Amino acid sequence: MPYLISADYKKQIQVDNLNQIIGNDSSVLNATELTAIEEAKSYLVQKYDFANEFQPLLVFDSTVVYKANARVYLDAPAYVSTSSYDSGNAVINAGNYYICKSTTTGTFDATAWTLIAPQYTIYFSQYPFPVFDYNTQYSVGDKVFWKDKIYSSLIATQPLGQETALQYRTYQNIPDLNISPDNINNGSFYWKFESDYSIPANTAITATTYWTQGDNRSQQLLTFLIDITLYHLHSRISPRNIPELRVKRYDDAIRWLKAVSKAEVTANLPLLKPAQGSRIRYGGNVKNINSY
Repeated sequence: MPYLISADYKKQIQVDNLNQIIGNDSSVLNATELTAIEEAKSYLVQKYDFANEFQPLLVFDSTVVYKANARVYLDAPAYVSTSSYDSGNAVINAGNYYICKSTTTGTFDATAWTLIAPQYTIYFSQYPFPVFDYNTQYSVGDKVFWKDKIYSSLIATQPLGQETALQYRTYQNIPDLNISPDNINNGSFYWKFESDYSIPANTAITATTYWTQGDNRSQQLLTFLIDITLYHLHSRISPRNIPELRVKRYDDAIRWLKAVSKAEVTANLPLLKPAQGSRIRYGGNVKNINSY
């Protein structure tokens, strides 16, 4: 499943140069991207939710049923004047994505088409309600989204008092405030299942109730993944003669990953819930609150 698409590389390398180093073989590029992703994961997997961040970026298909937090981009076959098009057909013309409004053929007639956005424009599907958070204060009736389902709160979150917190000695030992809706033992006592959630098939990409135009991938991680990918592609061609620019940008990428793993830099990435297996030290002893 792709996290990167060909359009992502344009800001860091010319298309002709990229095609040259991969030998016009997209399978080489795809395999190297997977290597770059695994390399990044090895530094950050202890704290960050990569299953969430690495949601695939796929070509939008109106007939598909999508889940929340899906990512799509606009692409379609180029308009061909000798072809006949029916309502709902999608094409690319002059770098833009169009949807057919009525049967048409011949020279492109803009009145028969609805302009949606430029080719490769990215959209992501919205959450119907806030994503469940272990440390949020919930009231009875509050609705949350969790793992493709909607739940409502049956019990208000009970805040942790200072005296109780002190019993745990350090902040990192303090338990989460909430029980997850899918908790096998107690989830049903705290949460009421409302419904499954997905975006119905044949929902237009312009339906703002479901879709938001924009790229919700971590742009910093995206840039570094491209740098790592390009470094490995050059290594494949000539391991002893990698361009200096690619070596420097690869080193910068690895330096950033190491800094994030040591909590020297905060990455804009979704955290694991609940926190688990982190190498990052945080917190300290719970402080006494003294009043005079």
